[in-house]
Amino acid sequence: MAGDNSRKRIWIPLSPLSRRNFLIGGSMAAVLAACGSSGSSTNDTTVAGSSTTAAGTSTTAAAGTPKKGGTLRVGTLGGANDLLDGQHIVSKADIARINTGWESLLNFDPDYKVVNTDSLADELETKAADLYVVRLKADLMFSNGKPVRPEDVIYSFQRMLDPDAAVFGGSALRPVLDPTGITKVDERTVQFQLKQPFAIFNEALCGYTTCIVPEGYKRFDGDPTNQIGTGPFKLEEFQVGVQSIHVRNEFYWDEGKPSFDEVHIIDFADGDAMVNALLSDQIDAAADIPASAVDTLKSSDGFGYLNASGGGWLSIVMAVDQEPFTDVRVRQAMRLLVDRQAMVDEVMGGYGRVANDLFSPLDPAYLGDDVPQRKQDIEAAKKLLAEAGVPNLEIDFFAPNDTAGLPEMVQAFSVMAAEAGIKVNPVILDGGTYWGDEYLKRTFATDFWGTRNFLPQVAASSLPTAPYPGDHWPPADSTFIEDFNSAVAEVDLDKRKSITDKMQTELYEEGGLIIPLFQN
Repeated sequence: MAGDNSRKRIWIPLSPLSRRNFLIGGSMAAVLAACGSSGSSTNDTTVAGSSTTAAGTSTTAAAGTPKKGGTLRVGTLGGANDLLDGQHIVSKADIARINTGWESLLNFDPDYKVVNTDSLADELETKAADLYVVRLKADLMFSNGKPVRPEDVIYSFQRMLDPDAAVFGGSALRPVLDPTGITKVDERTVQFQLKQPFAIFNEALCGYTTCIVPEGYKRFDGDPTNQIGTGPFKLEEFQVGVQSIHVRNEFYWDEGKPSFDEVHIIDFADGDAMVNALLSDQIDAAADIPASAVDTLKSSDGFGYLNASGGGWLSIVMAVDQEPFTDVRVRQAMRLLVDRQAMVDEVMGGYGRVANDLFSPLDPAYLGDDVPQRKQDIEAAKKLLAEAGVPNLEIDFFAPNDTAGLPEMVQAFSVMAAEAGIKVNPVILDGGTYWGDEYLKRTFATDFWGTRNFLPQVAASSLPTAPYPGDHWPPADSTFIEDFNSAVAEVDLDKRKSITDKMQTELYEEGGLIIPLFQN
């Protein structure tokens, strides 16, 4: 019963699994985990690298005691729009950098359970479904040697809630937490009084951008000394679109870590250039390498690769408030154009699995396996498009060149659409342009997401308050927002699942996303 769970003290034990969740976390986080990183990532992709620094085979990292010292050179896909902010990212290069220097209050373990391993909270106490207390670990310090105070925690969350700050962190909390509801209890303790019950508060505290920053913190604007966090490394240099240099944080709270003296994160404009740098020993490890390059790296001496099926996905985004996607029949037709297994094979080189237009596959309440698997049906798609009055539809379809799989997905979809007489014009833009001012405004585009449970993902992408509302969901006549508010307030798991089942069914039948695959 809900009443039985409304006052529950949760003590989160220290897990013996002291490193980041590679199986359901991101590849760059996995590389940095060897250095002492604790930020979880949003992308689940393939990592390749020299076996001397990022050793691995197909699925297993090399064992052994880390040696102190040295520099790890990591390749990532980035460009002129790269940013550095302890609570915000746009591209995968941003994800790599946030993992070096900032940490959240709680964390996920490899089984995607909430723990306080590699995070800043000593414990979370649930006093009620709308009242939580967080106690910090003892003797935490920022990378400038100053102590982490409750005032810093309060500032961090107030910044996340501030629309003018324009940060991704805390997106799940914005509908339910007011800045005035965060108060200091004592020198290590902060209380969160929410505006309404919020049963997934512990998950919200695990967000890889829900990080603690010092009071007064601001986004990187040229001065690396202002980029202060609690993570294993601190910023020494950042040339936007080129590289960043991160040096060991001598005040890091996790004794004996990190191992490396420095981590260099180096930008590449595309996957081919990054793979060539790996082969020519310009970098030691690379994340998000093209699937087409895996065989080349596997056959080269001295390289290992880490490959794991996770909870991330690539999506085709239809803006439901822009023609022709205001008509649900057009959205349904576009989904029927997709040969999903061909997408896995052609786009990901087999490094993925078929999806069913619903996200968050690791959520216990995931509905994608319980509804009919959507398959390619060209005739049904043509019929729907004719009924919608657009039998000979022509449309531009956008993707960036800096995210593995997205350009390939656009090309593959255009070929599939041609079978129905639909002309899809692939428009592949450089990452700096794609993730710029027009991002989230285009009618038909692509995006990537990583492991996140259903309700936090809705808060991140599928509400008017979401920071990344690519498909502009929900339509005006939907009850989706009300259902979300009911679901996050419900502490009874069975009752909550009945609500999320309804939400997922609506997304499956009418939503603005085509999710053809979950990528490794």
